[in-house]
Amino acid sequence: MRSCHVLLGVACLGAPLLGAQTQLSGAGTCGKPDVAQAIAVRDRPNHSFSIAQTKCTWTKPFEIAGIQSKGGAGVQVDELRDTTARFHGYYLDAMSNGDSAYYRYEGTTTLKGGAPQTAGWKWKFVGGSGKLRGLKGKGTCRATWNSSGVNTWECTGSYKLPK
Repeated sequence: MRSCHVLLGVACLGAPLLGAQTQLSGAGTCGKPDVAQAIAVRDRPNHSFSIAQTKCTWTKPFEIAGIQSKGGAGVQVDELRDTTARFHGYYLDAMSNGDSAYYRYEGTTTLKGGAPQTAGWKWKFVGGSGKLRGLKGKGTCRATWNSSGVNTWECTGSYKLPK
């Protein structure tokens, strides 16, 4: 079974949080999963669960407090039903100065013949290391896949760091 990997919950904040927010936008790609496992539910055709780990890179990095995102890895769980997959996961983003940003995300993928076509998801920052400790924010992303299984995504959102 093919699992759908939308990763990136990578970062796009679309709604403001309390206090001053800094806007973000970025884009990137995710390859096919490095590790993937799918299990059929067998209650009906085309119903399964999958878990996978995927590496992603930024083609247009986020910039958080003057630090650019480089890319990272996500772990994602999908429930596939016919032409739709619902998913949630975590993404750990390496930053240009060695710090990290941590995201949690969830969304939906449209499938055709079991292959992912498009996806949309919401994400939020759940933390960071170094200068990004206490990072908060949220946003949205959209992705499309090519025939080789690579997805291209764009994200927008906002963030706030503690004072």
